[in-house]
Amino acid sequence: MNKVNLTLLLIISMFFSSCSEDDNTPEPIIIANFETAILLGENQAIVELTNVSQNATTYEWSFPNGTPENSTEENPTISYIENGTYSITLVASNGTESETKTVEIIIDNIPDNSHIPYRYLENDGIFMYYETDNVEVYQSLIPEEFNMPSRMVVFAFFNDFYELDYGAIPYKENAISILVEYQGEEFFHCVYMPVTDEHSMWAGIIGLGLPKTMGDINFYRDNPIYSGDAENQLGGTMDMSIDTENYSIDNDVKQELIDLQLLKSLQIRNGNIIIIGNTGGNENSVIQTAEQFPNLITLKFGEATITTNTDAIPFNHPLDLTPSHIIGGFYLKNTIPFGLTGSPL
Repeated sequence: MNKVNLTLLLIISMFFSSCSEDDNTPEPIIIANFETAILLGENQAIVELTNVSQNATTYEWSFPNGTPENSTEENPTISYIENGTYSITLVASNGTESETKTVEIIIDNIPDNSHIPYRYLENDGIFMYYETDNVEVYQSLIPEEFNMPSRMVVFAFFNDFYELDYGAIPYKENAISILVEYQGEEFFHCVYMPVTDEHSMWAGIIGLGLPKTMGDINFYRDNPIYSGDAENQLGGTMDMSIDTENYSIDNDVKQELIDLQLLKSLQIRNGNIIIIGNTGGNENSVIQTAEQFPNLITLKFGEATITTNTDAIPFNHPLDLTPSHIIGGFYLKNTIPFGLTGSPL
């Protein structure tokens, strides 16, 4: 055999040897895995699944007795309406191979709120916190049951409750709450709340001791700017906006907003002090909850501005609490159902 033929034979042998090695390369091992996060909502538990599987391209989920009961999404969200132990199964596949993982979760804290008059299914609005230096007006708005706080902080918002249950009429509201001190702790106390629906007004007054009145309220979503304007029955007005364009919040400011949100709210109903709570039982601030469930809550920080006018009102009024320092604000869209409760402190 001459050298040319020998060289050709070696090349052909190497070619087939290479093909054989490629054909025998093992497929990456599929690992089916996921994490769960449980959030209690109004009469239900919402479970968010985070898929951390490896080397898979398709996913098949099953959630017996959940809603939905099946899904092919990569990171689905499901809900349960009763306490109990539930299994969640994931089949992760690459088209030829698959692996299955099943875990059990225990849900035991769904509140029974069958008599809640309002169930808020979806809402959005703008929210801001600021300090004021109007001591005279601030003191005049604090009921005798409460004391002056460590600093004069105001919480103001516009909220559009556009989807409700139990046949309730959608409505908008504008509100001002002030920081107060009671028995050595600080709480927020609502001192102003015009709304656009009379049924909501009376439900808030009778059920929760809120100072609701009727008003003309508008809310606008002109992304990246969200704004609201309101006029009460006395002719007082508030205009407020959150500009989210190219806005970056300082970590210290963000933490301050979280700390303020974690403070509870007190009202006075029929001469008794009650604490207002969320039926979901969530102890986090809405900022923390939005970070945990970004597919259920949209939160955008932004530059907050507010102006009020009380020229038509001849006495001290919550709208007189103008800002001396704006702490921060944000736009929020919430799709987690909830209700409000009022319990004796």
